[in-house]
Amino acid sequence: MSAATSDNIKPRANIADYFFFLRPMLHPPVWTIVILGFFRISDNYSFKLGLLMLTSSAAASWAFILNQLSDIESDRLNRKLFFLPQNIITPAAAKILAAGMLISTISGGFALGPEIGLLFVFGLLLGFAYSVKPFDWRARPLAGFLSNAVAHGTLPFAAGYIVAGGEPLAGLMRSIPYFLAVGGVFIATTIPDYEGDRKSGKVTPAVRLGMNMASALMTLCTILAIISAWLFHDTALAISGLTSLPFYFLNWVKTSARNSALAAKISILFLSLAAGWYFRPYLLIMLILILLTRIYYKWRFKMTYPTLA
Repeated sequence: MSAATSDNIKPRANIADYFFFLRPMLHPPVWTIVILGFFRISDNYSFKLGLLMLTSSAAASWAFILNQLSDIESDRLNRKLFFLPQNIITPAAAKILAAGMLISTISGGFALGPEIGLLFVFGLLLGFAYSVKPFDWRARPLAGFLSNAVAHGTLPFAAGYIVAGGEPLAGLMRSIPYFLAVGGVFIATTIPDYEGDRKSGKVTPAVRLGMNMASALMTLCTILAIISAWLFHDTALAISGLTSLPFYFLNWVKTSARNSALAAKISILFLSLAAGWYFRPYLLIMLILILLTRIYYKWRFKMTYPTLA
């Protein structure tokens, strides 16, 4: 995305600012994996799936707020996520919003059952350790990789699987391909932020390994995700992984911020389309969200987001 300048930004916050501060465009990847976990053993969606998706959004919002509070300086250097660096939303307001998301997550999780509640509590703990000092796992490459792969891959799939009536242990086992796929996408997202993260002292996989080695590792994760999906007879992930794999090879051969971001976005797109095959209303939900986000970012920051570029 192109960077906005402070001259482009209207300083006073409004309701739309608070909504998009929750980073709703990053919620569909979590919804996608929840849906695929649910339909791994179910043929029909239910109220529980909708509640699980909303609760997952609350958990993701809480984690994203914590992350933005912790990354104000690196976001300023990377010229992104303008809400806190440009003081559109104050840290105090962000903390109040985070508290609301936390309460919603715990309430919704345990309303779906004790196993789901415990999964969400574990995910919240991972989110806390990822963003908050002294843990600060976002600045530690291995811990950051593991926490993202578990919180955004393993847990959403297992939650969807269990809510649909599956056994918890089976859900955790069958989430392995998603752990690997999300891990690869996470590494890909650290490459575009390489310079800003390095300058701010944030040691991500790209900073620790270098951009070329990070590209190789994200490609390996995707290959392993495809193989494990095939072993577990998970057609959705196997096909979407194979379809997106050429973009990972392209980035491996010619590593760049643009190519790594494209590989990550293509992976998310194809997996989301697979989820939409099982849950048809999901495609309409995503389309509406994309259109609203494009309108908002063009109006607020004079920029085009989201894009595949």
